Amino acid sequence: MQEVLLTVLVENTTEQRGLLAEHGFAVLVEAGGKKILFDTGAGRALLPNAEALGVDLKSVDVVVLSHGHYDHTGGLKAFLEVHNPVDIYAHPDVFRERYRVETGKEPRYIGIPWGKEELAAWGAHFHLQETPVNLAEGVSLTGFIPRLTEYETVSNAFQIRSGDGFERDIIPDDQALVIHSQAGLVVLLGCAHAGLINTLRYVQSITGEKKICAVLGGTHLRGAGEERIARTLEALRDFGLDKIGVSHCTGFPASFAFYQVFGKRFFRLPVGTKFSL
Repeated sequence: MQEVLLTVLVENTTEQRGLLAEHGFAVLVEAGGKKILFDTGAGRALLPNAEALGVDLKSVDVVVLSHGHYDHTGGLKAFLEVHNPVDIYAHPDVFRERYRVETGKEPRYIGIPWGKEELAAWGAHFHLQETPVNLAEGVSLTGFIPRLTEYETVSNAFQIRSGDGFERDIIPDDQALVIHSQAGLVVLLGCAHAGLINTLRYVQSITGEKKICAVLGGTHLRGAGEERIARTLEALRDFGLDKIGVSHCTGFPASFAFYQVFGKRFFRLPVGTKFSL
């Protein structure tokens, strides 16, 4: 099986001098003979971090968007300015008009900062589909992830425009990247709005493989209650994980709970992290 190298280019934290932290996420995936940029961060950190880490963004073959929030798509314009043109894979709902709506506060736009046509004019060639798609040898995108667990819910604060008002956004475009490595399946998450357990079970169903070697990325357990975190950890026992690396939207309580259960198998993913199998 193939070797895999992942380099974290954008994340909320950094532990290396000369790198920028930003609320967002972006990872360069080298697998299947291709270089795949998974998300682009919020916009300010992608290019300087890539330069500092010696990553040539012009060599990227494909871009994948895990979902349509600004902190995963905001670096698209900067990327296209140095790369133009490029194939971009995402779910059809990635361009929905998204807001964060909270009581007592003005609705805040949190979707992609630019429209599809504008990005296309800069060289983005979009491939939008709901079903799984193969990106390279042993590398695929899940497409829509069914929501089956009752405890993995999306916050009511996530809303989309509906007429003159808003309605709840279940973020149907949330998807994950699946890599067949020499050590087993690697699952790369953007935010896992679909639910970490929903995502991993769906990966098992579409690959036909029970063993998942590693899970990396955002789990969106920040703000989750103790019950959800406990049920998530209990369900994770079924996947036989060798490594779990969390980042971005996981939150401290969930990260600490992961560490307590997984010990040395647990790690964080600050900017500059290189993960190989």
